[in-house]
This record gives sequence, C-alpha cells and structure tokens, in this order.
Amino acid sequence: MIKFFRRIRQQLLTEGKFSKYLLYAIGEIVLVVIGILIALAANDWSIEKAERLQESKYLKNIKLDLEKDLASLEYNIGFRREKIAGTEKLIAQINGTPVDDLTELSRNVFNTLNEERFTPNNSTYTELASSGNLNLISVDSIKILLLELEELYKDNAFGIDHETYEYREYISKPVFKYMDTEKLAAIFIDGQSSAQQDISREDFQALFQSPEYKNGLVIMILISKSFISQYNEIADKSKMIITLIDRELSRREG
Repeated sequence: MIKFFRRIRQQLLTEGKFSKYLLYAIGEIVLVVIGILIALAANDWSIEKAERLQESKYLKNIKLDLEKDLASLEYNIGFRREKIAGTEKLIAQINGTPVDDLTELSRNVFNTLNEERFTPNNSTYTELASSGNLNLISVDSIKILLLELEELYKDNAFGIDHETYEYREYISKPVFKYMDTEKLAAIFIDGQSSAQQDISREDFQALFQSPEYKNGLVIMILISKSFISQYNEIADKSKMIITLIDRELSRREG
C-alpha cells in the first residue's frame, strides 16, 4: 500500500503536476491523521469498555456487601431494642418496682454484660479507595452515598470505642464485684431457672445499691438508642445505594 502511494506521488512529480501532487499529499496526510484518530478512538473505547466492566464488577460486590450489612443491622437493632426493654425494667426495679420473676431478672442482669457490635462489610469500598479506583464509579449519586456511608461507619467505630469504655467501667465492674456470673450464665445461656441456681432476691441487693451500675444502665440506654438511630440511617442509605446499583446494572444489561 505504501509503495502504491509512493508510485502515484512520483508519477505526478514526473508529469509536472505539482498542484495535484500537493493536493494528493495533503489528502494523504489527512487520511493518516484520520487513521490515527480512529485508532485512538478505538483504543479509548476499548479502555472505556474495560473500565465499565470493572465498574460493574465493583458495583455487584458493593451490593453484596450492603445486603450483608442490612441483615446485620436488622439483628443489631433487634438486639438493642430487646436490651433497652430489659434495662429499663432493671432500672425500675432498682428504683423500687417489685421483682416478681428472679429468672427474668437474672437474664436481664447477665444481658447487660453482652456487647454486640455492627461491623460493616465495606471491603469492596476499602479496596476502591485504597487503590485509587474510586473514580471508576461513574454514577455520581452512588459515589456520594458511598462517601456518606463511610462517614457513618467512622461515627459507628467512634461510638463503639466510647461504649466499650462505659461498659467496662460502669457495667462489668459492678456485676463482677457483686454477682456470681457463673450462675447468671447458666440461666442466660443454658436456660436454667433462678431456683436451680439457688439465686434469691438478696443476691441482687448489693448490685442494686451500686450507683455506678444504675448510672451505667442509664448511659447504656442512651447509647443504644443513639446506635439504633444511626443503624437506621445506615440501612436507609444502603437501600438507596442498592436501588441505584440495580437501576444502573439493569440499564447496562438492557
């Protein structure tokens, strides 16, 4: 092909048709430029296609992570609500409400020692952020929500650190000091009764007189309510992201 074009140029020069040669040369340059542009466009299209395939893979993995989070959030919200109900009953009994079920009381006291933590499944987002590939997410609304979700995860981690200190200082210490946790565990975990473990009302007297324990219970309720509010916000944003991802993947596959 190159020899063919060279032969035409030489023939035009030999025949003295310089103006035609000049036009031909310009046309040849234009063709070369067009060829380069087409090649660049094809290369850009290939890169864009590869990036969109990679983005789709990331979006699917993010969706899987969020679906796992939603199940975990539902469990944690249920756990917190149940714990709040038991703790409020404990506070009422400390304040003088008669204790009519020692087995239930034993379960509620032991449950104040339990600490459940929501840990997000954000490995895909972390990989995107750490590798510098976050810009692969081309849908701005998804990217913005992911960034907002990451801030909520940071708040969650900070709250957990704060709560851990409160638990150890105001809940665990009084219970370990005044109660036989082996007996309480047998009731809470093994389903035994207070009678089987020979637990009486007097066993709770010292614990109920501990201001640290009562204050710890009050703080526990406040923290749990705060976490429930935060978990609901995380769940709402997660559902929004999943909806946007489904819409985007459906558009691409359609």
